[in-house]
Amino acid sequence: MHPFGQKPRLLIAGLLVALLLNPALPAAAQGSAAPAITAPADGDVVQGPVAIRGTTDVPNFASSELAFGYAGDSTDTWFQIHSSSLPVSNDVIAVWDTTSITDGAYVLRLRVNLLDGTTQDARISLQVRNYTQPPTPTPTAAPAVTATAQPAIQIPTAVIISASETPTTAPVLLATPSALPPNPAGITPGEVFSGFWKGALLVGALVLVFSAVARLRRN
Repeated sequence: MHPFGQKPRLLIAGLLVALLLNPALPAAAQGSAAPAITAPADGDVVQGPVAIRGTTDVPNFASSELAFGYAGDSTDTWFQIHSSSLPVSNDVIAVWDTTSITDGAYVLRLRVNLLDGTTQDARISLQVRNYTQPPTPTPTAAPAVTATAQPAIQIPTAVIISASETPTTAPVLLATPSALPPNPAGITPGEVFSGFWKGALLVGALVLVFSAVARLRRN
């Protein structure tokens, strides 16, 4: 007899029965339970070429599709970015060039088609900002500054001195010299010389006259 009895055989038989009754167990070990977008994150703001990373390696994988749509679109319209027949696990699925679309809010959808005809989706929301600036956050109000009381300034009291208290000195009036009138008896040097020559001529004339008279008497 086996030293451990019939327990190992019973355990092996139980595992075989479990695998036969639930064939999904081996498939689950090969991939993830659901598709997922790992980058960018939900709510991110993106621009330019964006690498979309994710996982499509799920049980019964048949193919995958990556598409985008407008946020709030009730028509369920999608625009395909990439499709593949090979599963990936946390790897780059496609590169999305966001410069070919207008700025705004979008939804990114990763869809995995299964072998039984069903689908599994993973979605995230994004903001595309290639041509417009993101909204500027509203600045918070600065705290009010409390004025600090300043010490009072001491202003000296003005002292008024009355006119009666101020000694005054009578002003001394100085005589202003006035110009003297011209002296009527004053003789200028020119007048002196002119009188001298006039006298000399008169004396000379008298001498000539007396000489002439004397000659006449002699004759």
